[in-house]
Amino acid sequence: MTTAKAGIATAGHNISNASTEGFSRQRSMSEAQVSQQIAGQGGPYYGQGSKLSRIERINDGYLEKQLRDGGRDLAYNEEKQTVLGQVEEVFNEMNGDGLNRLVARFYNDFRKLSADPSSEAVRQAVRESSQAMVSDFRRIRSEVEAVRAHVDTRVEGNMKELTSLSKDLAELNNRIRIAEIQGNEANDLQDRRDMILKKMSSLVDISANKDNSGMVNVDVRGVGPLVTGPNFETYHVGRAPAQADQGSVENSLQIARSPHATQYVTDHFKNGKLGALLETRDKSISQVLDRLDELAFNVASSVNELHEKGFTADGKTGISYFSPLDGPEGAAQKLALSQEVHESVGNIAVALQPGAPGDNRNALAISNLQNVHLFNNGRTTADDFYNSIVSDVGVASARNKEALTQNRSIIAQLGKVRDQVSGVSIDEETTNLMQFQHAFDASAKVIKTADEMLDTVLKLRG
Repeated sequence: MTTAKAGIATAGHNISNASTEGFSRQRSMSEAQVSQQIAGQGGPYYGQGSKLSRIERINDGYLEKQLRDGGRDLAYNEEKQTVLGQVEEVFNEMNGDGLNRLVARFYNDFRKLSADPSSEAVRQAVRESSQAMVSDFRRIRSEVEAVRAHVDTRVEGNMKELTSLSKDLAELNNRIRIAEIQGNEANDLQDRRDMILKKMSSLVDISANKDNSGMVNVDVRGVGPLVTGPNFETYHVGRAPAQADQGSVENSLQIARSPHATQYVTDHFKNGKLGALLETRDKSISQVLDRLDELAFNVASSVNELHEKGFTADGKTGISYFSPLDGPEGAAQKLALSQEVHESVGNIAVALQPGAPGDNRNALAISNLQNVHLFNNGRTTADDFYNSIVSDVGVASARNKEALTQNRSIIAQLGKVRDQVSGVSIDEETTNLMQFQHAFDASAKVIKTADEMLDTVLKLRG
């Protein structure tokens, strides 16, 4: 009866957890009691029924590892797709003029000015188109920087989650060890531990191994231990100076082993959500910002070089069109019209010779910069260079989408395999429930029969 009751309880437990994520179905395992010889009679041995040996957890460790690895790759590509999508949205030109059109308009207005160098209205148009271009450079850089700041926030949040999961895993290790020492089954606790391992794997690239006591030790690949038995490591996140070799910028979030460490391990976190965030922040986003700055710097420098050689309507020369920049770093944000041009459109140097009202050569030379190969060692124009920035982001996003589709397909397939191995079948459990119920009823009848036989014997003696 005890064995049948355990089978009923196990089937009921399976049925109630049929939709519980990560649950592995359980099976009550019974074995025959040791036969016993009738005392003092030397006859044959007779059976003593069955006993419950254990509650078995139906789980495939190798399949769980495949699911962890698949979940890690899926989380990596999902997180990367989110960030790349945000960067793509910054360059979305569906709702207005994009930067490439504004740069083209800037050069075209100089071309119009060369056709009518004395027109006040055209000069105004040149300054307005210049200001529009400057504003869009700043807008794009500001919005991409906002994406990078959001990535930092997500990095901090994921590190807090990783620490919390590490603590939970260390506690579960201890609880499972104590339960097994006491001879109890820790099936449900092991399911919870597997779920935590999957969540940890979705954050970072981990390796998990059981030690001799049955506790799981977890290492972050390339970084170091995270959980060792009942103990766990805490990695700290803080603002740090720029690290050019890693692509990080001043005051960006960096990961260290202790609060006061100056040796950062940020670039060692690969794969998973954290790996995707750090890679897109320090590579993809940094490259976009660097190339945007390069575009702004070269446009401003090339225009200034020609503009300073020209003459204004008042015969002045040596005037910069844009405020001079020290270098490419931050150029897209620092870009601005010079004070002289900002105050008066008469300070736009159209001529190459003073006192020549019809001289348009300098304005024409500036407009021709649109077709000059200023980038990639003289191989690319400004328009092509900007398009390559947008294109590279789009190509990276498209490739990532393909990988994401494959990851989802793999996870779906692995999930089906796990359901076949560890999943709960309501029909099967219902059948088991009926089987154990009949066994329980039959055992009860045996006891009832034995009781009636004993009662008969007692009456005979009376």
